[in-house]
Amino acid sequence: MHKSALIGYIFGTLLLNSICVNAQTKKDSEEKKSITKKAFQEGLKLISTTPNDTIVNIQSTDPFIEHSGKIIRYIFIERIGFEKSIYDSTKKVKKTVTNIANALHSNTREKIIYQHLFLHQHEPVNPAKLSDNERFLRDLDFILDSRIVIIPVAGTDSVDLTVITRDVFSLGGSLGGSLPSAPKISVFDANVSGRGQRIEYTAHINQERTPTVGHALYYRKSSAFGSFANIELGFTQLNTGRSYGEENEYAIFTRINRPLVSPYSRLAGGFEISRNWSENVFNDPDSVFIKYRYSVFDTWFGYNLGIHRKIADRKRLFLAVRYFNGSYQDQPEQAEYLEERLYNDLYGTLTEFTFYKQDYFKTRYVFGFGRTEDVPYGISLAVSSGYFREVAIERPYTGIKFNYSWASKKGNFYKLTVQSGAYYRNKEAEDAVLQVGAAYYTRVWNMNRYKLRSYISSSYTNIFNRKVSEPLHLNKNFIPGFNTDDLDANSRTATHVESTLFTPWMLLGFRFAPFVSADIVHLKCLSCGQIDKTFLGISSGLRTRNENLIFGTMELKATYVPSNAFGEPEFIFSFKQNVRIKNTGTFVRAPSLIRYN
Repeated sequence: MHKSALIGYIFGTLLLNSICVNAQTKKDSEEKKSITKKAFQEGLKLISTTPNDTIVNIQSTDPFIEHSGKIIRYIFIERIGFEKSIYDSTKKVKKTVTNIANALHSNTREKIIYQHLFLHQHEPVNPAKLSDNERFLRDLDFILDSRIVIIPVAGTDSVDLTVITRDVFSLGGSLGGSLPSAPKISVFDANVSGRGQRIEYTAHINQERTPTVGHALYYRKSSAFGSFANIELGFTQLNTGRSYGEENEYAIFTRINRPLVSPYSRLAGGFEISRNWSENVFNDPDSVFIKYRYSVFDTWFGYNLGIHRKIADRKRLFLAVRYFNGSYQDQPEQAEYLEERLYNDLYGTLTEFTFYKQDYFKTRYVFGFGRTEDVPYGISLAVSSGYFREVAIERPYTGIKFNYSWASKKGNFYKLTVQSGAYYRNKEAEDAVLQVGAAYYTRVWNMNRYKLRSYISSSYTNIFNRKVSEPLHLNKNFIPGFNTDDLDANSRTATHVESTLFTPWMLLGFRFAPFVSADIVHLKCLSCGQIDKTFLGISSGLRTRNENLIFGTMELKATYVPSNAFGEPEFIFSFKQNVRIKNTGTFVRAPSLIRYN
């Protein structure tokens, strides 16, 4: 063949191939665009509500059941922008607001979404695994909501997945402390540059401090390198780390935590290293200031058994081990503190074996104002054993924890908890604790555009043969704003009743929910000569939240206590920012002792 003809033939072949490749690429691009457009519209309808939406609880696996076993061909990522309202899919947000939000906010990058996926191409569809991943994305503090939409591939047994996410506006802040004399100001970005990174700075300005301004800096990376492990680094002068003593503490800490993201995952674990020391920032006399320094090393590792069972079988066994060492380099100089549990070394190892089976319902208006909420239901039984040394006393420990919860499609939720643990020494149980708790959430009552949900929870705690552990107290966790440490009890019964009205009221994107509640706490008080004491708190208030913002729920509450610790009536007013209430639970946690205060 002539040289020029050969060159022409090669050139023509390359040109033809290029045209074919470009045509195929264009075809693939158009196919992807068609798939994601269809999925996007479907995802928007699922994420958004309407002013008159009716609550329907569905099992989280329901949307995926019909595609079970089909092969995943492609996984696409699509995001819903700020121009769409989650409260009404037909309503558009004002362009000015959208432009400001987009200018200040960086959308979560596709790469970061992929790093939070435990789904893979070319594997069969597992409905439970898909619903776990959807929920896992929703639990990220920089994601408002997520849906995974399945689009069948015509003429095959394959499907395409499109992951639809909606960011929250990641910039935020809070104002607290004592206003106006000693404000505490925090600013943060929960999704720096759209990379799943949180940076938070806090300053406490107080003329009574030395120095006047105290600082805290915190950093977190979510699912570093796609490992599902979260890395946290922090420095604080504001007692905001892991603190044990009663003085203002400085701390430097590092944490890594990898949760069990799904029953189909194998490993979970984490560790924390911190150095903590008290600083006399309020210039107390040396005889009064409690000077101390300690370090903490806390690590655990867990292995999930049974991940290769049949798709529909969610029963699992989880074996975990934890090691904890909190050691004092400097103890307080005052003799009265040398025997206190707070200021002595604590060493311990704990092994926990857990049987669990957990699924989820998807619903709305449990604690949120319209966002999708995941309500866990199922059963877990954990048996633990270990060995601890505290206040120079060495003892073995055993414990058992039982949890059962159920959520009906009508919208009623039930929870039951029974747990008990004890140390053993000299052939008897010491610092034994028994705790029983139950909760019931009513279905949502639709009243035109208003929605009402109520719940009641109750717990009973009893400690026996107390040697080292703290007595039972009554604090603001039980009755808002109420705190008394001079009542040392060995038994406590606490009941909380609350009704919340979710309204259609909206102002600048904030929705409102007034509520009323009552708290009754009964203590059997050892320091009062075995006298029984009952305290009552009646509260009313207003919660508000803009689900598009990173801010948690804000709560304004007034509480009336007919008889406080001194037998006098009292009104207590409180305001909380960034109240974070979520019903979603993890499948398993690090081995732990039973906590009751």
